[in-house]
Amino acid sequence: MRLMSALFVCLFATQILAQNYPEYTSTTVNDFAGLLSPEAEARLDEQLTKLRADTDVEMTVVTMDRRGDFAPDATLEEFATGLFNTWGIGDAKTNDGILVLILHGDRQMRIELGKAYSHDWDRAASTVIDRSFLLAFKQDNYETGIEDGVADTIATVALPFHNGATAPSGGLGAWWAVLLMIPAALFMFRQRIADFFTGWKKCPQCGQRGLHVEKEVLTPSSRKAAGNGKKTSDCGNCGYHNVTSYTISRITASSSSSSSSSSFGGGSSGGGGSSGSW
Repeated sequence: MRLMSALFVCLFATQILAQNYPEYTSTTVNDFAGLLSPEAEARLDEQLTKLRADTDVEMTVVTMDRRGDFAPDATLEEFATGLFNTWGIGDAKTNDGILVLILHGDRQMRIELGKAYSHDWDRAASTVIDRSFLLAFKQDNYETGIEDGVADTIATVALPFHNGATAPSGGLGAWWAVLLMIPAALFMFRQRIADFFTGWKKCPQCGQRGLHVEKEVLTPSSRKAAGNGKKTSDCGNCGYHNVTSYTISRITASSSSSSSSSSFGGGSSGGGGSSGSW
């Protein structure tokens, strides 16, 4: 009888602990706090899905209001590690998963890293938090901060680690910060760079290079309907001017559904990463 009671207590306690964390609906983005527009969520989903397809690195973004709603006695670090391990973020063999956790109501966030990352990578995560996430969060611009911060995390932590780069050392911290900012900046501003180089396109009328192409979104796309915009092309050499319209594809759940229907790879974290508040 005592054995049965003990088993019942253990089972009941396990169920309580299991309820301390929400269930994920996607392996890429779980915006429980509602900080992202559908367009931003779709962009992040596409970005993180591509990261996983190209490198097998599982990185997920989670927004919540307060951790006290789930685990009132846990610190931010304990909560992030527990959530990471409960979900099993990352591949079980490589343990290179990354969790980006934003607690809107607590005004706190954390980048939690898988066990494979040495604690030297904590400094890189801290740099990303300070320069990309918190600058926007302090102005209550969460969507921009999340998108810029995720891009920076990929460029500064996920890709260098995957490619075998050594984490920044204490003595070379300043140099590493500069070196890491270069790929991060290129990654975050890749579209603007691409737009700049459109100025080297040839003009269809005179054949000389210097065609300037500018796109303007007139109606953003949504999950219910496609959007539209206009593309203006001007040549400074011959005065060529042309305006055409283009369609912006409707936001679909195809990419998110594929990731949402799948599961994490059973990875774990040993508590590495960095936290920030605003």
